[in-house]
Amino acid sequence: MKKVWLVALSALVLAACGGSEASLFRQAQVASDKGQFDKAIRLYSTIIKNNPDNYAAYASRGLAYERVKVKDTEEMKKNRELAERDYLRAIDLNYQRPEIFNNLGALYIDQGRYQEAVLNLNQALALRPNYFMALLNRAVALSRQGKIGMALVDFSMAEKIDPQSALLYLNRGLAQFAVGYYASAAEDYSQMIELDPQNPRPYLERGRAFMKMEYYQNAMDDFQQAIALNPNYAMPYFYAAELLFNKGEVDEAVAYAERAKLLAPTYAPAYEMLGDMLALESPVEATQHYLAARRLDPQRSLRYQGKIRLMTTEEGRKRVVSDRFFDLQKQR
Repeated sequence: MKKVWLVALSALVLAACGGSEASLFRQAQVASDKGQFDKAIRLYSTIIKNNPDNYAAYASRGLAYERVKVKDTEEMKKNRELAERDYLRAIDLNYQRPEIFNNLGALYIDQGRYQEAVLNLNQALALRPNYFMALLNRAVALSRQGKIGMALVDFSMAEKIDPQSALLYLNRGLAQFAVGYYASAAEDYSQMIELDPQNPRPYLERGRAFMKMEYYQNAMDDFQQAIALNPNYAMPYFYAAELLFNKGEVDEAVAYAERAKLLAPTYAPAYEMLGDMLALESPVEATQHYLAARRLDPQRSLRYQGKIRLMTTEEGRKRVVSDRFFDLQKQR
């Protein structure tokens, strides 16, 4: 979920502090704007070393920790812990800034800590009742808790504040898709397309909704449009491949799935889908894809191992294909 930079907050601090500290803050902001988050972190750390009570430096460094490029999930976890520490310290120093509560709430959403997210977003909204991003973040947190009714209320309130936000329609669409409101989700994605027609994401998501609604040609048209807008976007190829295989267009489906794997080489579901597609014709190759998926996604190793075992019998191979795509008995 997109977070709010503390731009107004930083200006407030700059007006109140001395020349060298103000200069460092400006340098840190420029570095962040350029995506140089490591440099920004160093500059904010210098400010904090010289002035341990500078709450804006803690809050801004927390956001930089979240945005800095990481090499693996362990480093991401560590940076999120550092960001949380900085946000909490900023709140200790100044609990009147809703932006800090919002960004901490959004961090908790990223970590799957939805109840804590809602508590902090409630505080942000208590401080600023018409805070659009906090409403949007709270709606996401509530939807991920399964509280779709409450989430839709927040989405509606946010829409009244900013009806031109493409991010609003994307997130509401995702929330509605998750609970099976496919037609409503498709409407939100269509609204996002009107606001941001060059963005491939709403075409992808609307295509997924159309698939659930069994509007297969509409779905394929949307996947193709997403690919036209960004030929290096893996996910439209992935879903188009599944749709094509279900239609019996096996060779084209495999080609699309291979393209998805090439563009997203660490995306385990692409390897699993290729294994499912190849199960009948080439169980050895299918097994190789399941092994690759297991390496990439060890948390689901039992799932992939089960499919590897099914490759040893004809009935098992048929079961894999029918479970994923279509009923082989009905294809005869």
